Amino acid sequence: MVPVKRYKDLTPSELDAFFNRFGEDFSSIMINTVVPIVNDVKQNREEAVKRYTHKFDGVKLQSVTAAEKEINTGHKNTPKEVLAAFMEARRNIEDFHRRQLRDNSMYTKPDGTILGTTYQAIESAGIYVPGGKASYPSSVLMGVIPAQIAGAKNITVITPPNKEGKVPDVILAICKELGVTSILKSGGAQGIALAAYGSENIRKCEIIVGPGNIFVTAAKTYLFSMGIIQIDSMAGPSEILIISDEKSDPKWVAWDFLSQAEHEERALAVLVTTSRKLATEVNRHIKEDIDSGRGRHEIKKAALKNAAIILVDSIDEAIDFSNKYGPEHMEFMVDNPLEYVSRIRNVGSLFLGRYAPVAVGDYFSGTNHILPTGGAARFSSGTSVDTFMRRTTFQLLNEKSLQRAREQVKLMSKCEGFDDKHGGSVDVRFKK
Repeated sequence: MVPVKRYKDLTPSELDAFFNRFGEDFSSIMINTVVPIVNDVKQNREEAVKRYTHKFDGVKLQSVTAAEKEINTGHKNTPKEVLAAFMEARRNIEDFHRRQLRDNSMYTKPDGTILGTTYQAIESAGIYVPGGKASYPSSVLMGVIPAQIAGAKNITVITPPNKEGKVPDVILAICKELGVTSILKSGGAQGIALAAYGSENIRKCEIIVGPGNIFVTAAKTYLFSMGIIQIDSMAGPSEILIISDEKSDPKWVAWDFLSQAEHEERALAVLVTTSRKLATEVNRHIKEDIDSGRGRHEIKKAALKNAAIILVDSIDEAIDFSNKYGPEHMEFMVDNPLEYVSRIRNVGSLFLGRYAPVAVGDYFSGTNHILPTGGAARFSSGTSVDTFMRRTTFQLLNEKSLQRAREQVKLMSKCEGFDDKHGGSVDVRFKK
């Protein structure tokens, strides 16, 4: 069902496909679709968004924002037990993210120089919540909560409407519970562009976070490249890498594997194991599930074309593969997993042991599920309170401490060709 290969037998081209897998070429989409949409929205704001929402989603919006009545109705229509589950997850997410807050710092050197760092919130944040093939109310929690804890004063949730021009009730209900009243009913490049530029009804966002389709990612990237907004990262398909020894239940592993495959057709699932027997049994359970036709059958079936099972000789070899792969989610299903943590690098979010499926982190445990994909975990991190903070450094010098730096600054600035005014700006303070 899923191809099984030995790590040591993978060809250079196969390894390249694993380790350099993001590789989406935005050039055609940028030039032909995204840039014209962004420029149109910049010029015509909400009217352009209404036109594109009608063109792409078949929806005629009366207003691009959800009215207070809509939000209240969505809250009322959401089953109490569903809302209670999300609110319990909210408490876990808040507890985890509050621990990420940083204290300002300052210290004084012997020569009297005072140096320090202050942290301030980015005041206006946009949280993109995908729609289309599924609704993601959990992404409201994951984006809004760290922004609020950071201290963002203005938060806009950006999400595409359904065919009736409405936002799903549960998303509206969670927004109400979190105190978010600005909800932009538009997805795609047009929704990102309006949030980035602002309008009469939407405050301009200085940062936009959250995954979306290729048009959302391209629009975020384009607007970032022009210095209009900050973004979290370029988002690709959802992915899981599972490392397991022979002791794991193969059905548990198969279900975790398929939990990512059911996201979308481009989702990536990889199992790395020391046990050929486990690989065979996992494949059997995957085949049984696909043959049963249950759940998001066609999506899972398509996603499995991207999947792989890799055999290794040791857990150390499996960790080596993961460190080079840089997975969004990594499940580490072995005995005493904490003993290995210091050797595991380049993971968006790490799930340790046999009782930590990705789903518990996606929804409930408290960690964030807005994570780097496509290998970006090698150089970036998931959404956190830090995502919504700006860091400012400062220095205060007196005459004595500047005098101590005088000659070094003159020499260094002369080396770079700036001795006239760089070095001179120090010298002038000592010329009577």
